[in-house]
Amino acid sequence: MKKLVMNKTATLLVFMMVVSALAPVFAFADSYFNKDSIKHDFFTDTVTGTIYVSDDVYLDINNRLGINADGDIVINVYDEDDTILDTVYATYDIPGQYKFEFDAGSYLSSFPLKLSYLYDGATVTEWVYKSQPGGIGGPGGFIGGIIDSNGNVNRDQLIAALKASDNARILTPSEVVNLPADALIYGKNLTLYMQDGRSITLPLPALKVEDLAKSFGVELKDLIIRVELKQLTGDAAKALEDAVSAAGSEQLSIAVDFKVVAVGGGKEQAINNFGQLINRTIALDADASKDNAVGVLYDPTTKKLSFVPTTFSEDNGKTLANLKRNGNSIYTVIKGKSVSFTDLANHGWAAEAVNALAAKLVVEGTGADKFSPARNITRAEFAALIVRSLGIEAKGTSSFKDVPANAWYAGAVAAAAEAGIVKGVNSDTFKPTANITRKELATMVVRAAAYAGKEWNLTPAQVEQALAKFTDAAALGWAKDEVAAAISAGVVQGVSATKVGGDNTATRAEAATMIYRFLTNAELID
Repeated sequence: MKKLVMNKTATLLVFMMVVSALAPVFAFADSYFNKDSIKHDFFTDTVTGTIYVSDDVYLDINNRLGINADGDIVINVYDEDDTILDTVYATYDIPGQYKFEFDAGSYLSSFPLKLSYLYDGATVTEWVYKSQPGGIGGPGGFIGGIIDSNGNVNRDQLIAALKASDNARILTPSEVVNLPADALIYGKNLTLYMQDGRSITLPLPALKVEDLAKSFGVELKDLIIRVELKQLTGDAAKALEDAVSAAGSEQLSIAVDFKVVAVGGGKEQAINNFGQLINRTIALDADASKDNAVGVLYDPTTKKLSFVPTTFSEDNGKTLANLKRNGNSIYTVIKGKSVSFTDLANHGWAAEAVNALAAKLVVEGTGADKFSPARNITRAEFAALIVRSLGIEAKGTSSFKDVPANAWYAGAVAAAAEAGIVKGVNSDTFKPTANITRKELATMVVRAAAYAGKEWNLTPAQVEQALAKFTDAAALGWAKDEVAAAISAGVVQGVSATKVGGDNTATRAEAATMIYRFLTNAELID
């Protein structure tokens, strides 16, 4: 076997020397391994992949050397410490491609593996990462071996992972991970994942690491992004448990304090607002049910719990809560309240939505068992409701001159304005105490969906089709496209079969129903 390998290697070296002389005519100067195809298959326990080589040149060299056209390219397999584990061969497949496959069973403790072969006088390498069902970079997939038990990150491997996938998933054995900022300029999203179900997905462009480095007065290579996924323990955990009990509920998962902190030049800055909803996961307790479960944020200062958009999924026997919010804090999952308002008898069409949102802490009653469904709702009240339904917070204050900084709704209006959900009746006026109309409400909901990543854009023809049956559609004016989009999405219905009622003042029941339909359509609740 050794003689065969030596002969193959010697042949390859001659081949590469000839290739070097023919380098100008080589068609694949920048990419040799097909990164998308190189992977470890969890089920078959094999590594497969493709190498791109100029077929014309390769066959020409084979012919010159008198080698069979079905010859092999020698690939060496190394572990992280550059110890050679094996030699495998990539066999001619179709013009320009050579396929390879080998059994990875004996290397499971050595992942990630490094593949290497000679090309044009240089060594070309690519990493192969361990995967689980779902495939590398896909749903359920993860990359291991990049982060050690102390949270230290192998920079080169992180860069390789981010280059290999725009949505890399990395397994971390540590609750605290120190990410080198200069590696985060690659890829789009990075998910840090723990075996117990904790995870956080970072939208890398939103971190703006270059701007952070500049503000800290350091080079990008000297900036660290520290990510924490710490389980709450001790007195902090007890305080949260007390808050859950005080709310008449029970805790269905551990509580996790998620933090993202920029560190450099002796300075630290928490990143608390990403400008978009980001996903984090927590596993429910083994005996907990997702039925009527609610993801919540816990404020240790006020001891209050507030709603976080949450859906549930199954992964490796665990039920995961997927909590989506634009900032970081302490999160857990609790059992929703059983709510039934007695004054919804004449608003049966709204009862399901109102009761569901009340159970999830999104809406509140106006008194004992009362919701006041027919009461009008103001622009400020609806801004607060839409912000609460998204769990978002503001970075600063709004610029509306009629929104006092000390008003109860100031923070909600600022958050809604930052998210592009409200724009005011003009550039500096919001009219917070004015009753909101149905078309204004529909417009805010459509903008909220866009913020959550759910675009309901319609073509002009689709707008006309959505509004065709409504005789008052012409009165929608500036809100025509948004109302049509909301109708098409099933979030808004007419006040009758032929009237959309865009200028009608909206009621609390209508507002709650639109919020519930929006959250469901945008896949923010199950």
